[in-house]
Amino acid sequence: MLRKLLTTLSTVALAAFVQGAAAASLEEIYELAVQNDPELAAAEASFKAQNEVIAQRRSALLPQVGLQGNTTNTRAIIPVPGVDTDPTSPTFGQQFRIPARQFNSHGWGASLSQPVFRLDSWYRFQQGKNVQAQARAQFAAAQQNLIFRVTEAYLAILEAQAALTSAIAERDAVKRQLEQVQQRFDVGLVAITDVLEAQAAFDNSTVSVIESEGAQNVSFEALLRLTGNPITSVQALVDELPVTPPEPNQEDAWVDRAIAQNFTLLAAREGLHGARSEVKIARAGRLPTVNASANWQHSATAGGNSFFGSKSNNRSLTLSLNIPVYTGGAIASGVRAAGFSLEQAQQNFDFQQRTIVEQTRSLFTAINTDVARVNARRRSIESSESALQATETGYEVGTRNIVEVLQAQRQLYLSQFQYASARYQYIRDNMRLKQAVGSLSPDDIYAVSGFISATKIDRVMPAR
Repeated sequence: MLRKLLTTLSTVALAAFVQGAAAASLEEIYELAVQNDPELAAAEASFKAQNEVIAQRRSALLPQVGLQGNTTNTRAIIPVPGVDTDPTSPTFGQQFRIPARQFNSHGWGASLSQPVFRLDSWYRFQQGKNVQAQARAQFAAAQQNLIFRVTEAYLAILEAQAALTSAIAERDAVKRQLEQVQQRFDVGLVAITDVLEAQAAFDNSTVSVIESEGAQNVSFEALLRLTGNPITSVQALVDELPVTPPEPNQEDAWVDRAIAQNFTLLAAREGLHGARSEVKIARAGRLPTVNASANWQHSATAGGNSFFGSKSNNRSLTLSLNIPVYTGGAIASGVRAAGFSLEQAQQNFDFQQRTIVEQTRSLFTAINTDVARVNARRRSIESSESALQATETGYEVGTRNIVEVLQAQRQLYLSQFQYASARYQYIRDNMRLKQAVGSLSPDDIYAVSGFISATKIDRVMPAR
């Protein structure tokens, strides 16, 4: 019921987005992606398929019951020795025959077999638990990956919009500067070189706007891949997004959590356990096997060679022992192959663990760097604004040239974009760190959505 309700709400929300009545938030896009993302759907189907392994392998330890039945209708014509020699007879020259006889034979049977001692089947059943646990960890990793992919796609749009906003602001500022320089040139206050410099800067800023519009337009395509629906408007984030160091701010604590909880590492660990079980299965091929079986057979024939027919009932109980004495070296080769596969699984697990530790340490450092970077970028905006004002004043009194003014303007808008980009990178790195330690959840999506602003970002369609 909850899934149906979520689907209904997502459909209603999508209808509003398509009609342009509302902009999609991060939370709403995530809920649509849960319902429609093909990558997650494939991971879920794979998990369900692997989840059946336990039932399949348990069956090799349980009784097997079978029923058989048959029925046969027979028509027999038996020729009598001799030939009809009467020329007036309709059967002249033919063998004498007696009338055809028809009879039916039928039967049914039932069989019951039970493995008594099959150590290889028991090990396969235990290995199935590792396969199931590995599939569960892989599906959990896929769910976390969807959270990050949705966040990444959403932030890519915000970052592309920030670049576009900066490019438009720079173009408009350069345009005003060009108009002012042109007016000053007309009255003979500046040289023609200033006009040419301003014109070149305006042309370059126009190209930047066109490129930024294209990038912003393309950034929306990821939402179509995730949700299967066209979304042309999203909501921005507020500037007051809190930027704080990791909690706890201890690298080793995060590394320990990653080793214990990272789902990719958990899947690799279960794969290693499964490889160990495979070695036991291969070695169990040398052991004897014992099976018990019971059979019931009933057969009956009506007619035939016996006028009264025949009937029989048979019952048998069997206990069989099979000892593999020589199998052409197949068992020994299987044991060696399983040993090599175990070594491979161990090396893959070690590599995966070292990779996770490296990623966790790097992300922990990156977040602390992001915090310092965001604060520094915020201050750089203030410094760039002051520098621009000073440069413009210097240009008015003749101590600075137009090139320096244009460079100061460009630096201001670049600082604004870098500040926005630093905040988005902080969110990405936080999501990655939580994913590395296995704690990333939809609550993190909802937490970011709590800082949604009223600003609406529409998809820009570049002029053709």
